[in-house]
Amino acid sequence: MSNTEKEKELSEATEEVLVEESNVDGDSSESLEELDLVSQIEKLTQEKEALFQRLLVSEADMKNLRRRTELDLANAHKFALEKFVKELLPCLDAVEAEINELNKKESLSDELVKFKEGSELTYRMLLNAVEKFGVKQISPIGEVLNPDLHQAIAVVPMQDKESNEIIDVTQKGYTLNDRLVRAALVVVAQ
Repeated sequence: MSNTEKEKELSEATEEVLVEESNVDGDSSESLEELDLVSQIEKLTQEKEALFQRLLVSEADMKNLRRRTELDLANAHKFALEKFVKELLPCLDAVEAEINELNKKESLSDELVKFKEGSELTYRMLLNAVEKFGVKQISPIGEVLNPDLHQAIAVVPMQDKESNEIIDVTQKGYTLNDRLVRAALVVVAQ
């Protein structure tokens, strides 16, 4: 082989090596780009999952808030009259006490009889009016003491009554839509 042929072969071999190196360099740059894209995809996928979890939590929070608000609103409507009822109870008590005192007297003049009838009518009208709005009277004579509804103010030893049986009510209690507004003040047997 002549020098020119050897030089020609050497240059061809060099070109092949350069082409292969450039292919290797191209492959490595492509594979680096692919690795970079894969890591970006993984990062974006993790970010998407985190955002999706935050969305689910936010939706659950909104649902709970909506439910609590609806319950609060329903309770506000249901118990809006509570303050008014508490202010009205002393009036009911006064009329009831008046009627009880008139019932204790043996003889009443015609005027007092009419006054008593008017007081009884007023008392019934007041009770009917508050009952229309969910107020119920607690008058538990003969029942067993229930600390959720009654407040014992005295205990009297009695052998013919059961223990904790209510024998007298000094002040009637009231509930508004099954929520206690005022406990009944009672005397119980021991």
